Amino acid sequence: MIYYKANPFIQESNDCTMTTNGTAITVFISYAHEDEALLQQLHTHLSPLTRQGLIATWYDRELVAGTDWAGEIDAHLEQASIILLLVSADFIASRYCYEVEMTRALERHEAGQARVIPIALRPADWKGMPFASLHALPTDARAITTWTNQDAAFVDVAAGIRRAIEDLSQLPASTARAALPPIWNIPYPRNSFFLGRDKLLEERLHTQLQAGQTTALSQSPQAISGLGGIGKTQLAVEYAYRYHQDYEAVLWARAETREELIASYSTLATLLKLPEQQAGDQEITLAAVKRWLQMHQKWLLILDNADAVELLPPFLPPVAGGHVLLTTRAWDMRRLARRLEVETLPVEQGALLLLRRAALLPPDGTLEQASADERRLASALTSELGGLPLALDQAGAYLEATGMSLEEYQCISQTHRQTLLNERRSLVEDHPASVATTWSLSFARVETKSPAAADLLRLCAYLAPDAIPEAILTQGAEHLGDLLAPVAADAFLFAQAIEALRASSLLARDPRTKTLSVHRLVQAVLRDTLPTEDERQWKQRAVLAVTAARPDVQDVKQWDACERWLPHALLCATWIEQEPISSPEAALLLNDAGYYLSERARYREAEPLLKRALEIREQELGAQHPDTAGSLNNLAGLYQDQGKYAEAEPLLKRALAIVERVLGPDHPHTRTVRANYVALLRVMGRDEEARKMEEGS
Repeated sequence: MIYYKANPFIQESNDCTMTTNGTAITVFISYAHEDEALLQQLHTHLSPLTRQGLIATWYDRELVAGTDWAGEIDAHLEQASIILLLVSADFIASRYCYEVEMTRALERHEAGQARVIPIALRPADWKGMPFASLHALPTDARAITTWTNQDAAFVDVAAGIRRAIEDLSQLPASTARAALPPIWNIPYPRNSFFLGRDKLLEERLHTQLQAGQTTALSQSPQAISGLGGIGKTQLAVEYAYRYHQDYEAVLWARAETREELIASYSTLATLLKLPEQQAGDQEITLAAVKRWLQMHQKWLLILDNADAVELLPPFLPPVAGGHVLLTTRAWDMRRLARRLEVETLPVEQGALLLLRRAALLPPDGTLEQASADERRLASALTSELGGLPLALDQAGAYLEATGMSLEEYQCISQTHRQTLLNERRSLVEDHPASVATTWSLSFARVETKSPAAADLLRLCAYLAPDAIPEAILTQGAEHLGDLLAPVAADAFLFAQAIEALRASSLLARDPRTKTLSVHRLVQAVLRDTLPTEDERQWKQRAVLAVTAARPDVQDVKQWDACERWLPHALLCATWIEQEPISSPEAALLLNDAGYYLSERARYREAEPLLKRALEIREQELGAQHPDTAGSLNNLAGLYQDQGKYAEAEPLLKRALAIVERVLGPDHPHTRTVRANYVALLRVMGRDEEARKMEEGS
């Protein structure tokens, strides 16, 4: 067998070759001797990377006679930043390749010390192999010898390796892994698609962690908080890579549960080579790691997914000599840490991420390089996905894998949303769960802790996502079911339910405006998982609650409140149409929303609402009911304001006949309808008819 590895210290003598000046990425390639011819072709296709100084080449024929070749190979394997496994049946059959090199390579990969990339050379059954879960080259792990054009296959492999080099640490891309701190166990590579968080990283996170090293404030942990899928872990990973030079040790621990914290600290004890690493007592090992953290400086400890912040105090040193960084969905830090909230991406940055991830732009491409149609569609999709990085990454990965256009994706996302939100096409486990899975787990935890809070979130799923007036819940409490009704009617219980949701960042609350907000994809996932009958029930409850909380649309002083109420009323209008919901409350909501829109000269939006309100009232209350007359009057007013007098008159004539018969000629409603009819006649030039109607003759 032959072993091949890039050596940054040996340079080819060809004058056209760029020197590597010691910064090239080191590469180790493990393969079977039977595949040497394919290795040479790969070497040829990697030559552009060599000439650019990104890698430098060396293989076993450069070994000096009489040297310990096995020791040399092992040393290269330990130093490499990228390890390529050239997979074939002979590779799998080779004891040294499979049992020695591959085993050690995967150990280094798991420890975050190197990147292992399998390359499928010849067809072989490698299902269930230890490396089967890794992202393989070429595309779709299709063996190179099966390609019609093998040069195209090798170009595909070389491009994949170039991406891995750029992704490895972006320090810049040609910086070797040796540049990172000697103690380092970040389990993920740097995300080449990371963008849009520079201000958060530099002006807030880095400044807060680095400023005032001797103050107690600077030593308190910093928490990156936000909704699942918002990019908290990616932000922590980027911080570690970007500011690695500030630290001598960068440590990573999983913090979902106490058991995972204990296991992670045991791993840290081994990484730090503490004598207590072999202690059978977990408390001894934990105390040793905490003592090291207290006695040393210039370290960064990242506690990932620390959603249950109450678990952390026993794992933190009383006085930290370095920096502690948490990623958490929790809102309330309970004075343990300073919280830094991560928000969704703005439309432009989200569109750029989507286009890069879909390979419609190069990794360093700008939005201006995309066509106008691509920018428009990517922006629209970003808005539909609520600027959530995980959702944009999923969408981009799907687009890249399928070759689908943005327009096609936008179309299928309307009918296959649930399936697409469950798609997670990534072999990098920085966020292995899909959007839907991530939030479904959060919902389950909330439901266990507070069923009423879960119902609160379900109601919010059927309202507009932003600025939900709390009045919808408090004034509409009686309509919200056995669990939520008593909670919404009690300020203390209501606050407890909101706290349960904020603990997972599923809901935001603004105490100044007394409004709630929920991410639109959280709403989508919730709606998609509800049984049909439950979904109908929550739509009905939303309609009743929004109707109960309606402001006075006839009072100009309440128009600000009307604007806040309107988005939720319009969404309820959709539910009324979908189900359909035919009730007096539904008609009242449609009538008031339509009346307000008409008063604001938004006639096109108002007309279908007023028409539907009239239909429901005729159906449910009857043709001679005063509320039916009210709908006739309001619809006529809409037409009159637009100069559609011929359409308005029969409606007013009918309305006046109803109220005169049912309410009498002197009732306030009757006088209002009559005055409206008189005004219509005058504007139509029928003054004599108007005069007679005013005089009652």
